[in-house]
Amino acid sequence: MRSDDVDVLEILEKVQQLGEAQIWEIAKRCRIYRARPDGADQTVELEMSVDTAGRWLVIARDEERGLLAQGVPMPGLNGAVHMVPWYMLDGDA
Repeated sequence: MRSDDVDVLEILEKVQQLGEAQIWEIAKRCRIYRARPDGADQTVELEMSVDTAGRWLVIARDEERGLLAQGVPMPGLNGAVHMVPWYMLDGDA
């Protein structure tokens, strides 16, 4: 069995010690290079997760400056990406 064939979320849902825990699988990661409003370069690490109900959550981080912008769970990835408060990455650390 390939690791791609394993349903990690299904296995974790059956672990009694996790009880009512929310379980999110990190489905995709990517890196974005963008210009901030002040003209400086910025590297943003993007993490896209999906839960057992099929909802998506997107978290964007500027690790260098300690900034985070987190959206809210949405039924589709497109909606989740658009719910990220991207302006939070423009502020001062």
